[in-house]
Amino acid sequence: MQKFRPVIFLIFVSLLLSTIGHIVFLKQWSNEHFMVGINDGLSQMMPFKHLLYQQYTQGEFFYSFDFGLGAGTFSELSYYFSTSIVFLVTVIIVSMLQTLHIIQTTDVLFWANAAVFISVIRLAAILFITTRLFMYMNISKSAALLGASLYGISGMYFRHVTYWEFFADAFLWLPILLLGVEKIFREQKPGWFITAVAISMIDNFYFAYINLLLTAIYIMFRLFIPLAVNEQSKMKSMISFLVAGSIGAGISAVSFIPAVYAYLNNHRPDFKQEILWVDETIDNILFNSSIIVLPAFFVLVLFSWFLYRDKTFRLFALLGIVAVIMHNSPMIGSAFNGFSAPQYRWEYFLSLVMGGAVAVAIDHLHKFTWRSFFIPALLAIFSFWFYTWKDEYFEIDSQFSTLSINALVITFTLLFLYTLFNKGFIKWTLMASILIWTLLFANLYQTEKILEEGDISQVSKELMTGVDYNDPEIIELLDYIHEQENNGPYRIDWMEGVRNNTPIVQDFQGFSAYSSILNKNLLYFYLYDLEIDMGRESVSRYATLGNRANLYSMLQGKYIIRSRGDSNIPYGFDEIHASSKYIIYENNYVLPFARSTANVYEEQQLATASPLMREQAMLTGVVLDRGEVADPLPEPDENILNFDPVPIGATFNDGVLNVVERTGGLNLNLENPPKSGGDLFVSFHLVTKAEDQGFLLEVNDYQTTRKSNQSIYKTFVDDLTIRIPAEDSIKIRLPKGEYELTEIQVYAASYQALRKQAAQPDLSSNLSIDGSRIRLDYENATNDDYLKLSIPYERGWQATINGQQVEVLKADFAFMAIPLEVGNNNISLSYRPPFFKPASAVSIISLLLGVVFVFHKRKKMKNY
Repeated sequence: MQKFRPVIFLIFVSLLLSTIGHIVFLKQWSNEHFMVGINDGLSQMMPFKHLLYQQYTQGEFFYSFDFGLGAGTFSELSYYFSTSIVFLVTVIIVSMLQTLHIIQTTDVLFWANAAVFISVIRLAAILFITTRLFMYMNISKSAALLGASLYGISGMYFRHVTYWEFFADAFLWLPILLLGVEKIFREQKPGWFITAVAISMIDNFYFAYINLLLTAIYIMFRLFIPLAVNEQSKMKSMISFLVAGSIGAGISAVSFIPAVYAYLNNHRPDFKQEILWVDETIDNILFNSSIIVLPAFFVLVLFSWFLYRDKTFRLFALLGIVAVIMHNSPMIGSAFNGFSAPQYRWEYFLSLVMGGAVAVAIDHLHKFTWRSFFIPALLAIFSFWFYTWKDEYFEIDSQFSTLSINALVITFTLLFLYTLFNKGFIKWTLMASILIWTLLFANLYQTEKILEEGDISQVSKELMTGVDYNDPEIIELLDYIHEQENNGPYRIDWMEGVRNNTPIVQDFQGFSAYSSILNKNLLYFYLYDLEIDMGRESVSRYATLGNRANLYSMLQGKYIIRSRGDSNIPYGFDEIHASSKYIIYENNYVLPFARSTANVYEEQQLATASPLMREQAMLTGVVLDRGEVADPLPEPDENILNFDPVPIGATFNDGVLNVVERTGGLNLNLENPPKSGGDLFVSFHLVTKAEDQGFLLEVNDYQTTRKSNQSIYKTFVDDLTIRIPAEDSIKIRLPKGEYELTEIQVYAASYQALRKQAAQPDLSSNLSIDGSRIRLDYENATNDDYLKLSIPYERGWQATINGQQVEVLKADFAFMAIPLEVGNNNISLSYRPPFFKPASAVSIISLLLGVVFVFHKRKKMKNY
């Protein structure tokens, strides 16, 4: 027990420092305010935790029909929490507490309440692990703890954990990776490195990329800065890293391969803006940067040339200098983000090497003299002055400036006194002042940068249980709908504002999803194949079905909830219930979940067809992409209408619309308007000529927003198809500005085919949907060729009919179909992540190889 006391004490101190670092958010929690971002935190982090916890505790690990239109959660949510080790440990602990009835519910509000406590424990673990890393590198315990505090108790940690919680897990794995590197260099022991690589790649493929890139940079410096006696040669070290890293990667295959497949099967438009090598504006990293702020002591020791004689300091200081240079390069930010839009998510590496440099310098404090102190102090003061001069937004009287200047004065005064008197209490006072600055800065950062500037102070229980997030009035309407249903799958079109994951929060199956990784087939279906307007242009999400009746019916869209006064109600929907602010409408023409057909069309046939013609093909047959002989396309169910374009408050010449009034545009006056009760569809290509201006587009009573050309969230999909109720004139309205408006076409829909299909009997029976397993019987009485299923197509689905495996086909651009047999078909479908079985085999074999390799190395070292 005696030998564990230092470890227990370090755990206690780490937990204490972590708690002090979270004082602001712990106080917020006591007032029912949460450590959760108001945007992605509420829209992604909390819903995904809620969804995955429900899945995992019910024994489902791979698929959910509650995520959008259905998705493989193991792979598509691997960027978030599906394979997060911190989250998996949390699930185990929470489920145990729930079993013991200590925790009663695990809804989204529960996860918001738990966020700060999970963060406290995570940060304590970061402090403990990083302290042990520095101690392993022969740094004293107190200095190592101080360096670890500079790493963990940093603005970037709190920024990450608040806005994108899973980002903060990367703080855990980087020091373990570096410990693995040191173990190979110093002791030729690969076990830690294998483990660290495997953990990183299992936990999160995105941050594994960042952490392994950072580790490679560390190794490159380490090859030329040996820190221990009898380190093995560079060549042998590189071979060890290659072998151990490959084994670690192999162990992670069961998680990493499906995750990377999901990433590659995603769709996000290329980032088209120019990326500079050097940022033209300065980020004030000495006073008030939202990414990282360097303490005065670190700036001073960087100029203390005599410290570079120590190889450990030289390693950390040079890495720190390189990281500061990298911080000012958008191109480097892009490289760490997969060469997409520049993102500054890797700078925790700068915090780590900064902490290492400070820790080594503290251990060498006795080497400072007033002569060796004087010039570095002047250079450090000049650096602070330079940043105040270059930063045009610098405010001398801000709290950040006051804290930084006071820290500069106190640090330099104490260090100067230490050089004169060489008293131990002055050294401890200096260390305490650096630690106090770290804790004060962390809490000030939380207050100003996160709570105030980031609007996190608004995230409260009142918000999360109110009309802007989880409206009680909507919950009552949803309960009403659920009480009406007793058979068959159904979907509800409802979304709270712009929160696409509302269905997860409110526990219903809907039509919206928001995630950095989504099924590419569905995104293409929305953006290109069917041109479904979502009411808001943005990447990484889909929502609603643009009021298009055919699509609602084919995808079991049985109910919609709309605000009173909203006239954009799809064809075939009738009011069935209402509350004070909302109305429920029910679809009269819902089609079965499984439908058979003998009509086969090919995607190539429809390459130049309108989105409405593609709808017609999906409605009357099945659209495949196999290049086989196809049936003739069905008769169009819509009429192309002629119109006379009339500019209103604008000029319109050669496809260029110049709106000169505050709001103007085009009136499309129809020559032969349809009878009342039908629908009109207007298609056009629309691009704003403004360099950086988003805008509102109105088509009669329908509204949708378009992103600025400079927005990183712009889809660059500018072919639109808008549905509106039939009228004599179509009014396109835009704000003042110049636009390219071309390829205008107007269609009138009759819905004859929809009514005919809805009248057909449902020949399926015994339908059972249990997560990643689906069973049903289908009586193929008319000898049709294919069965269409309202399941998004993903690699990983397998199907059997009457016990025989059949091919799962991509159908209707984004969904599934299987070939049918004559008569009764007993159908079973199951989903496993792509390449799951071979990846599992690779993981098991790699794990065995890892054990053999570690023991072989250990035996070799003993004999040596």
